[in-house]
Amino acid sequence: MRVLIVDDSDLRLIQLRALIEQNGHEVVEMARDGAEAIERFRELRPDLVIMDLIMPRMNGLDGLRSILHIDPAARVVIASSMRSPESALEAQRNGARFYLHKPYDAKVVQSVLARIAAEVNGKAAAAPPAAPP
Repeated sequence: MRVLIVDDSDLRLIQLRALIEQNGHEVVEMARDGAEAIERFRELRPDLVIMDLIMPRMNGLDGLRSILHIDPAARVVIASSMRSPESALEAQRNGARFYLHKPYDAKVVQSVLARIAAEVNGKAAAAPPAAPP
């Protein structure tokens, strides 16, 4: 599965890239904000975008909405250190497939990647927006 990751933190980009690659997926690009994510999405058409919620220039929700405007079937996961249920619900209402909490839990990331990969490979029906187990 080809993944675009978006975060303004170098540390989080490195951590998430490692988790994605350890699970056998390819990170096709890393972006620093929602605006850059939109550009990269248009160019690369990744299978999955994992995007931080709070970033400069354009936040994750605006990036999510723009990507889904380009491709309503795009798979976008929002990630944030904000643990409020309201943030997760807002992301899901706007079309996020999942909401990941930072710092990343390797097992949760693995579960989300497996569920999205199964969908990409046609082995599962489109997963409704829901929190990971």
